[in-house]
Amino acid sequence: MNKEEALSAVLARSAVDLEFRRELLTAPQTALKSALGMVLPAGFRIRFVERDANLDALVVLPDFKGGGDPDEIDDRALEAVNGGAEDYKWAEEP
Repeated sequence: MNKEEALSAVLARSAVDLEFRRELLTAPQTALKSALGMVLPAGFRIRFVERDANLDALVVLPDFKGGGDPDEIDDRALEAVNGGAEDYKWAEEP
């Protein structure tokens, strides 16, 4: 069975087998092995998630490739956000 066929089998079963679905969410390696005889390579990490009822789509973003800390703002972006506030003249109090 190739990867596409395996994924198709997992998704089809998870749509009709509530126990299998629950196990995919909590212990995916165990679920795949016990239900389908699938053994993933050692160290391979996988997670299954359910789409919330209030969502129309769930999209997994690609890996960040911009370098550095994706949560940190670089100086150029910070200056753009700053918008020239350093040039702002505070009104003098009378």
